[in-house]
Amino acid sequence: MQDGSQLGAYLWFALALLVLGSVYLIVEGYKVHKLFAESVVGKLIKALVVVFLIELYSLGIVSFAFFFFYPRGAVVLLPILALWIVSLIFAILAVRTAKNQVSNL
Repeated sequence: MQDGSQLGAYLWFALALLVLGSVYLIVEGYKVHKLFAESVVGKLIKALVVVFLIELYSLGIVSFAFFFFYPRGAVVLLPILALWIVSLIFAILAVRTAKNQVSNL
Protein backbone atom coordinates (compact mmCIF):
# COMPACT_ATOMS: atom_id res chain seq x y z
CA MET A 1 0.00 0.00 0.00
CA GLN A 2 2.97 2.28 0.58
CA ASP A 3 3.80 2.13 -3.12
CA GLY A 4 0.21 3.01 -4.03
CA SER A 5 0.20 6.10 -1.85
CA GLN A 6 3.56 7.12 -3.25
CA LEU A 7 2.23 6.73 -6.80
CA GLY A 8 -0.82 8.71 -5.76
CA ALA A 9 1.50 11.54 -4.72
CA TYR A 10 3.16 11.42 -8.14
CA LEU A 11 -0.23 11.53 -9.81
CA TRP A 12 -1.23 14.61 -7.82
CA PHE A 13 2.11 16.21 -8.72
CA ALA A 14 1.50 15.39 -12.39
CA LEU A 15 -1.99 16.88 -12.14
CA ALA A 16 -0.60 20.10 -10.66
CA LEU A 17 2.03 20.19 -13.41
CA LEU A 18 -0.70 19.66 -16.00
CA VAL A 19 -2.79 22.53 -14.65
CA LEU A 20 0.17 24.92 -14.51
CA GLY A 21 1.39 23.87 -17.94
CA SER A 22 -2.11 24.21 -19.34
CA VAL A 23 -2.50 27.74 -18.04
CA TYR A 24 0.86 28.67 -19.53
CA LEU A 25 -0.03 26.98 -22.83
CA ILE A 26 -3.37 28.79 -23.01
CA VAL A 27 -1.74 32.17 -22.31
CA GLU A 28 1.04 31.68 -24.86
CA GLY A 29 -1.36 30.23 -27.43
CA TYR A 30 -3.70 33.18 -26.96
CA LYS A 31 -0.82 35.62 -27.54
CA VAL A 32 0.10 33.93 -30.82
CA HIS A 33 -3.51 33.68 -31.89
CA LYS A 34 -4.04 37.35 -31.05
CA LEU A 35 -1.06 38.39 -33.19
CA PHE A 36 -2.29 36.53 -36.26
CA ALA A 37 -5.91 35.59 -35.59
CA GLU A 38 -6.92 35.48 -39.26
CA SER A 39 -3.78 33.79 -40.57
CA VAL A 40 -3.08 30.10 -40.85
CA VAL A 41 -0.59 30.26 -37.97
CA GLY A 42 -3.14 31.77 -35.58
CA LYS A 43 -5.78 29.22 -36.48
CA LEU A 44 -3.30 26.37 -36.27
CA ILE A 45 -2.10 27.43 -32.81
CA LYS A 46 -5.69 27.74 -31.60
CA ALA A 47 -6.52 24.27 -32.88
CA LEU A 48 -3.31 22.83 -31.42
CA VAL A 49 -3.98 24.23 -27.96
CA VAL A 50 -7.65 23.23 -27.83
CA VAL A 51 -7.16 19.69 -29.15
CA PHE A 52 -4.05 19.09 -27.09
CA LEU A 53 -5.68 20.20 -23.83
CA ILE A 54 -8.73 18.04 -24.49
CA GLU A 55 -6.47 15.04 -25.11
CA LEU A 56 -4.32 15.71 -22.06
CA TYR A 57 -7.22 16.14 -19.67
CA SER A 58 -8.97 13.07 -21.09
CA LEU A 59 -5.81 11.06 -20.56
CA GLY A 60 -5.50 12.49 -17.04
CA ILE A 61 -9.03 11.51 -16.10
CA VAL A 62 -8.60 8.01 -17.49
CA SER A 63 -5.24 7.63 -15.72
CA PHE A 64 -6.63 8.69 -12.36
CA ALA A 65 -9.65 6.42 -12.73
CA PHE A 66 -7.45 3.52 -13.81
CA PHE A 67 -5.13 3.99 -10.85
CA PHE A 68 -7.88 4.33 -8.24
CA PHE A 69 -9.92 1.37 -9.55
CA TYR A 70 -6.96 -0.88 -10.33
CA PRO A 71 -3.87 0.12 -8.27
CA ARG A 72 -1.82 -2.79 -9.65
CA GLY A 73 -1.98 -1.11 -13.03
CA ALA A 74 0.66 1.39 -11.92
CA VAL A 75 3.20 -0.37 -14.13
CA VAL A 76 1.11 0.56 -17.15
CA LEU A 77 0.33 4.03 -15.85
CA LEU A 78 3.88 5.27 -15.20
CA PRO A 79 5.11 5.28 -18.84
CA ILE A 80 1.86 6.93 -19.93
CA LEU A 81 2.31 9.56 -17.23
CA ALA A 82 5.87 10.22 -18.41
CA LEU A 83 4.67 10.64 -22.01
CA TRP A 84 1.91 12.91 -20.75
CA ILE A 85 4.45 15.27 -19.16
CA VAL A 86 6.83 15.11 -22.14
CA SER A 87 4.01 15.91 -24.58
CA LEU A 88 2.93 18.90 -22.48
CA ILE A 89 6.49 20.23 -22.50
CA PHE A 90 6.71 19.63 -26.26
CA ALA A 91 3.48 21.56 -26.87
CA ILE A 92 4.68 24.47 -24.75
CA LEU A 93 7.97 24.60 -26.63
CA ALA A 94 6.17 24.38 -30.00
CA VAL A 95 3.87 27.29 -29.14
CA ARG A 96 6.77 29.38 -27.82
CA THR A 97 8.80 28.69 -30.95
CA ALA A 98 5.86 29.60 -33.18
CA LYS A 99 5.32 32.82 -31.21
CA ASN A 100 8.98 33.78 -31.56
CA GLN A 101 9.08 33.02 -35.27
CA VAL A 102 5.84 34.87 -35.96
CA SER A 103 7.02 37.85 -33.92
CA ASN A 104 10.19 38.06 -36.00
CA LEU A 105 8.28 38.25 -39.30
